[in-house]
Amino acid sequence: MNKADGHLLNEESLIDSFSKHARTYDRYAQLQRSMAERLASLLPTPLPDSVLEIGCGTGLFTRHLLTQPVKTLILNDIAPGMLKILSNSLTLPLSAKLVPGNAERIHFDKMNLVCANTVFQWFKDTQKVLKKINQALTTDGRLIFSTFGPKTLIEFREAANLMSPIALYNKERWVEMIRDSGFSINSMNVEIRKIFFSSSLSLLKNLQQIGAAPIRMVKTGGLRKLMRDYDSRFSTTQGVYSTWELYYFSLVREK
Repeated sequence: MNKADGHLLNEESLIDSFSKHARTYDRYAQLQRSMAERLASLLPTPLPDSVLEIGCGTGLFTRHLLTQPVKTLILNDIAPGMLKILSNSLTLPLSAKLVPGNAERIHFDKMNLVCANTVFQWFKDTQKVLKKINQALTTDGRLIFSTFGPKTLIEFREAANLMSPIALYNKERWVEMIRDSGFSINSMNVEIRKIFFSSSLSLLKNLQQIGAAPIRMVKTGGLRKLMRDYDSRFSTTQGVYSTWELYYFSLVREK
């Protein structure tokens, strides 16, 4: 079991946090940027006629979509602040349409390809979203996405004695959900990274600047103790480290 305990982060707090930090997101989201680059290697060439990107954010993955022509491009994100940064920083084709809102509830027309970079961990009902995307895809339509596994930030959760506030499933559970949702797996890759920071404070500030800091989960007065514990337990001569487990999937809708 690696799912969040009731998803402690509600929709309103997510929207507020990501919109508030939209201006600093690109500067601090280096991991998400590199994941977008790897996920882009799974894109078909040429792109199909209709493409939907869920959780497009400020456009880290969208940039890769724009390297190829596409007749219909739908860009969705839950945070209006993120979409504002995207529209101001990227030159979008006339075929592009920005759709704000929670992808778990929005209706999408039939698409040939759905993409999502580092988004699935935020969904409250991942299985339901997979089935919804499957139904929105045309015959032989594809879904490519990246997300995080249960080892992600495990040091932080151990130091704070907390469960994850987001859905972090292991590989076996992902395979089960994918197949139950009507997909076959083209490819599945798992990557483990250790990322170093000068201190736990630096790590928390980085998470905060991309709108994903779990500070609010820590009880009042416990943050300093948490940072002391983290620094003492997970420090090296290169600084403190955090583990990230990264998943990349390429799926095809079964007939």
